[in-house]
Amino acid sequence: MRYDLEKRKFAFKKWIEKKSIAEVQRAWRTKYVSKDAPTYPTIMNWVSLFEKHASLTDAPRESKNENEKRSVAENLIETYVSAKTELSIRRLSELAKISYSLTRDILRIDLKLKPYKYQECQQLLEADYSKRVDFATWLLSLSPLVIQYFICTDEAYFYLIESVNKQNNRMWLKERPTDWIERPLQDEKVLVWCGISANKIYGPYFFETTVNQYTYLDMLQNFFWPKHLRTADYKRYYFQQDGATAHTANMVQEWLTSKFSEYFVNKKQWPPMSPDLNPCDFYWGYLKSRVYMPLPKSIQELKANIEREIKNI
Repeated sequence: MRYDLEKRKFAFKKWIEKKSIAEVQRAWRTKYVSKDAPTYPTIMNWVSLFEKHASLTDAPRESKNENEKRSVAENLIETYVSAKTELSIRRLSELAKISYSLTRDILRIDLKLKPYKYQECQQLLEADYSKRVDFATWLLSLSPLVIQYFICTDEAYFYLIESVNKQNNRMWLKERPTDWIERPLQDEKVLVWCGISANKIYGPYFFETTVNQYTYLDMLQNFFWPKHLRTADYKRYYFQQDGATAHTANMVQEWLTSKFSEYFVNKKQWPPMSPDLNPCDFYWGYLKSRVYMPLPKSIQELKANIEREIKNI
C-alpha cells in the first residue's frame, strides 16, 4: 500500500514525539478512522529515509543505462564461458547476477554462441596411426579400377522393435502425448551379415547362434563362397572385413588367404578403428530406415522385410 506525503509526515511526527511504534499506530487509527495503520517495517523505513536523505519521499532508484548494464553482463559471461565452456545458463546467470532470460539472450544473440553436445570418438593407440597411413599408401598404389572389385563385409543387429533416437525423433502435437512405446526388457533381435561390392550384394545371412570362428567360417564356406564363384571375374575381387574376434581367428584368416591370396585384406592390413572406411556402416543405416515399414510382428517377418529391402537395393 502506498502512502502520500501528508500521512508520512503525520506518522513521522508522532514517532518523534512518542518514540513508540504502537503509539504511532494508535494515533494513526484515531486520526484516520477505519484506516489500517502502517506496519512496523513501513514506519521504520520512513524514519531511515529521513535520516539518510532528510526527506520522506522515496529516493530515486539508482539505475544504469540498460545498454551499459547489458554490455557489462556480456563481458562477464564471455569471460566465464572462455574459462569454462560447459557452464549452464542458470549457473552463468548466478555468476553475472542477471536474469536467466537475459543470460540466454546474451549467449545466443550478442555472443552468437550455440549449445553443442559432447562429441565422442574411438580412442586410437599410438600404433594405429602408422597402420592407417600404411593402408592408405597401399590402397593408393593400386589401380583406380580396383574399387570396382572390393567386397566389404560386416554384421549388424536388427531388433524386432524399431529403435527411437530420443535426440532427433520428435512428434509435433498440441498436447503432451500419452502413448508410450512398449519395449520388452530383452528385445528379440537377429544378427545379419552382408557383403557388398560395386556390382553385387552378398546376403543377407542370418546367424541363428552366437558368432564365433566356427560359425563365421561355416557361413563363408557354405553361403558366401558358392555365391561368389558365380560372380563374373570372381578371381579379381578383394575381400575386406573388420577386426572382430571371429574374423581375426587364424583358421578364418588362413581360409580367406587360400581363396583370395594377395587380394585378401588381412588383419594386419585393415586399419583399426576405421568404420568410415567400410561402406557397410552407411548401408546398415539406410536398411534400418526401411525394414520397419510395415512394422514386423515377429522375427520371421523382420527377416522377410530385410530380404525384401535388400532385393530392392
